[in-house]
Amino acid sequence: MSPDLEFLKLPWEIQGALASGYAAYAVAYTGLRDRQRPIDIAFISLVFSVPATLVFWLLASKGPSISIPAAFVAAVGTGIVWRRFIRRLVFSILKKLDVTWSNDDPSALATLSDNSKFPVSQIAVLLDDGTWLRCDDVSKFIGAPFAPYLLGPNGDVALYLTHEEPSNGEAKVLKSVRDSYYGDRITYVPAARIKQITIRHKSTTASHSSTAVVVEAAQEQSKQEPTKVSVAP
Repeated sequence: MSPDLEFLKLPWEIQGALASGYAAYAVAYTGLRDRQRPIDIAFISLVFSVPATLVFWLLASKGPSISIPAAFVAAVGTGIVWRRFIRRLVFSILKKLDVTWSNDDPSALATLSDNSKFPVSQIAVLLDDGTWLRCDDVSKFIGAPFAPYLLGPNGDVALYLTHEEPSNGEAKVLKSVRDSYYGDRITYVPAARIKQITIRHKSTTASHSSTAVVVEAAQEQSKQEPTKVSVAP
């Protein structure tokens, strides 16, 4: 047997635990795996396999038809809880203790795209020709297929474009973005065209009603944002 298939010689309980642990890792670190080393992946998967191993031990008398699905659910569930609650709590504690202010994400874009705590209210994109593309009220697209917007790992964006403002012109309202028959029209903007992305989030803790996050998406210094753009900080 090929050395790569030696894994298949292990007892099915170990195979199930390791496979469940890797599935949990894949869920817990979706969008954050691009810079992790193989050794990191292996040990994180082993950690997430512990709940699966515990389930196998508790359900040893039930047979693989019951214990394997239960172990898989336990491991993946642990991964979801880690990503949704525990990971954020751990980094919050580290910040409060002044241990580190890094959240260990590969980039600021990854942090923004991973956001599920602060509701997005507005988004605007500045193109390389000075044109602003924006969605002034993303709450109107809550039920849309890809709401409120898409932010790719390389800086590309897809948004429901409601306003377009050329560098030397007046803002134009695009009224055809919603259609009761054809559905909502989403606009894709490649990263190569983007100079700046501005996103406004509703704050759940601060006294201000909202907070703006600006991400520089290119090395070239951007032009000053027009004051009439409603999403300006």
